Amino acid sequence: MNLKKLQEQRIKDILDEKQKWSLPIVEKNASIKKVLAILTGRDHVWVVEKEGSKKLCGVITESDILQLLAPPRVPRYTFGRRYSVSLLYKTAKKARDIMCKRVARCSLEDKVGDTLTKMVNSGLRRLPIVENDEIIGEITVHYILQKLLGKI
Repeated sequence: MNLKKLQEQRIKDILDEKQKWSLPIVEKNASIKKVLAILTGRDHVWVVEKEGSKKLCGVITESDILQLLAPPRVPRYTFGRRYSVSLLYKTAKKARDIMCKRVARCSLEDKVGDTLTKMVNSGLRRLPIVENDEIIGEITVHYILQKLLGKI
């Protein structure tokens, strides 16, 4: 496929069903253990309001977990201050404690080129596709590359 033509297409025109039904999703009150279990097979998990809901609240990535697994970097003079979110000090108990709440997103009507620009500007490789505050799919750089090369 021609890159210029792909950039002009809308997300809804290139999306297949797998991008809609194979989403890694967890509710915001899910345990850290459940989040970690999902992240053993995926590099991110979308966080929704509650079980059965698709109202998007946030995202947790491998990078977020890496910061929780690494030894904390506590300044030498922090008397009387609480530790930040940590697995070691058990201050992170639920998905909501570690999720990134500000999630860049796109819609089915967005052009692929605009979505790629949003990814570049946000430093992201994937965006949730959101309609009426509910996640209905995701679009990734990997998927767009496959479309460009005609592999899907």
